[in-house]
Amino acid sequence: MAILLSACTSNGKYSKDALFPSGDYMSVSHKKVKLSSIFPQHRLIPLETNDASLIGGRGNKVIKRDSCFYVESNNAILCFDNNGRFLRRMAHQGSGPGEYAEITDFDVVPSPKGGAELWISSVSGLQIYNAASGDFMRKMNMNKSIHQFRYVNENTVLIITSDDYIFHVCDMSGHIRKDFYEKDLANSTHKFNQFFTYQGKVAYQLGDTQTAIVYDPETDDCDLQPILQPQENVLTPDISRDYYDKYGYLEQYERLGNSYTQLSTIRAMGNDAIFTWIAPERNYLLTVFSSSGYKTVPFSAIENDLIPTSTNLFLATIIACESDPASTWLFQIPAEFIQQEGVNKEDNFWLLEVSLR
Repeated sequence: MAILLSACTSNGKYSKDALFPSGDYMSVSHKKVKLSSIFPQHRLIPLETNDASLIGGRGNKVIKRDSCFYVESNNAILCFDNNGRFLRRMAHQGSGPGEYAEITDFDVVPSPKGGAELWISSVSGLQIYNAASGDFMRKMNMNKSIHQFRYVNENTVLIITSDDYIFHVCDMSGHIRKDFYEKDLANSTHKFNQFFTYQGKVAYQLGDTQTAIVYDPETDDCDLQPILQPQENVLTPDISRDYYDKYGYLEQYERLGNSYTQLSTIRAMGNDAIFTWIAPERNYLLTVFSSSGYKTVPFSAIENDLIPTSTNLFLATIIACESDPASTWLFQIPAEFIQQEGVNKEDNFWLLEVSLR
């Protein structure tokens, strides 16, 4: 009890109510199903490949704004139109004014003067550019190395750091008005899709667990909250922490993967959501949540009738995609998976854009 009280006091309130409605979301259907029946509204977007547009690096975050796709690639941002045609490359790496050492995260946000702004986080704050021209506009100075951030509204941006408290609520001048959640090395995995929005609240998932830091813009409050109602053998922060204490960082995740189902990705849109899971023995699962409830299917039971691919593993890579207004999700299909004449494995990945609506 003393340990529990200490954790709640130092890391804030803990709500027992799940962020998503409770339900039997891990009741798995092994019946064969076509991908087109899960996502009846879909389209494929090959991203143009040429010398200027070649996408490099790993974990390429993609954001859709105003019918354009913005892709992070080797410390640059590439922009493609709605059909995947390459438009421009924006790169400002360096140590001078208006430049950054490296891109740790990015977002495309509405400009108060109209149009859009490209926000890039680095070791010393946020650099802000014109999203259309790439011209430098201003900098939000912070004496912090930002791992990830999320623009919330014209008054608030959330940032994740490796400080004693990792979650910070900031105003538009870079002033931190609230710190939350003490650093927890057992649950410190940074993924490029850990922020998501549901029911007007912005959540940041702790590693691959069932718990998120939830920020409510209405009240300006933060708390810890289960994402879905915990079920047996689904990873929680406490389990992750126990394995970290027993086995250390290097063995922690390998051992957890042998015993627990991990919540790999979450994307929400309105009242709908998609979750992907990694179960023991690397079995991947897809859960679709809508007004009709939950449907969970193993990747192995899904027939990909949308495009011939060598594997369905691309369904594990659902990426940050929040249109204005939010209307679609994106999956990333590496060219090496695509079995279609004229597609080379060195080409840029394709996007599968889907909607449940």
